[in-house]
Amino acid sequence: MPLLSPPLGRDPLAELRGHPVVIVFCPPGWDPARTTLVDTYNRLVAEVAGPAGARLLGIAGEGPWRELSFGDGAVALPVLADDGALAHRFGVTSGTAVVVLDSAGDVRWRHDADTLPSPGDVARALAALSPPSVERGGVSRRDFVATALAASAALLLLRDARAAEAAPVRAPGTMPVALRVNGRALSLELEPRVTLLDALREHAGLTGSKKGCDHGQCGACTVHVDGRRVLSCLTLAVMAQGKAITTIEGLAATADGDLHPMQRAFIAHDGFQCGYCTPGQIMSAAAMLREPWGPADDDVREAMSGNLCRCGAYPGILAAVQEARRSSAAAGQH
Repeated sequence: MPLLSPPLGRDPLAELRGHPVVIVFCPPGWDPARTTLVDTYNRLVAEVAGPAGARLLGIAGEGPWRELSFGDGAVALPVLADDGALAHRFGVTSGTAVVVLDSAGDVRWRHDADTLPSPGDVARALAALSPPSVERGGVSRRDFVATALAASAALLLLRDARAAEAAPVRAPGTMPVALRVNGRALSLELEPRVTLLDALREHAGLTGSKKGCDHGQCGACTVHVDGRRVLSCLTLAVMAQGKAITTIEGLAATADGDLHPMQRAFIAHDGFQCGYCTPGQIMSAAAMLREPWGPADDDVREAMSGNLCRCGAYPGILAAVQEARRSSAAAGQH
């Protein structure tokens, strides 16, 4: 059993001679009464067809004894303490191990924490110590319960030890990503899952593109990729390598610093209120002028239906797009 309390004598194992014993060397503070221990015990008992009434309901008690509750009664078992002598005696150096002794005190099964036993391994070791009936010279129900419970504890302890000690160090998981944004080359280190929107905002410092719904439904994140409008929240940054990316910051990148015609039109017609959706509206509208849409208002509404304005500034947006269309047509450019 887990070794937590004062020993029953100078040699606690000598006092248990004549019974099968499972010794569990466990880390300090491990709770032998947790639900997972009870569940594992019951699973092992079922695998080896243990005696009737051996299903464990719970563990209680403090000090040198633990009370195990069953449907038809309870069994008290000792909980021993070790000052290191037992660990030295059995050559346990890893801090977590299980040793199974038969009634003569001989080691019948042993497992150290460097590898994890399967429930079947523990069940087979338990079955070797537990003949099917007391009448045929087998162990008592108390001995069977003690062995099964300790074996269950061993299984859980070794699993926990392996998870704690052998947990792999998480690799950074990044990769070099080369983007060309607004005519400027950017070299970033990104995880493959990073979206183009997050790469622009969080890694390139270009916060003009907005994160609205993050599901590709509002259009606030619209940018241009090779001249086409793209929802950057649904586009992986790694997929945009080698392509020309334009954000709202680069739409008016002219030598004289003048605004893009679409930007001027939005200002002239108050095509915004709070302004959060405006970068996406402008980017979408500017790209739309290069697409084969008709000139009617309904055509514009349909073409811009993927860009939502929660403030309801649609009349101003429509007027701005139509003015920019006329200006571009008059200038012979889009």
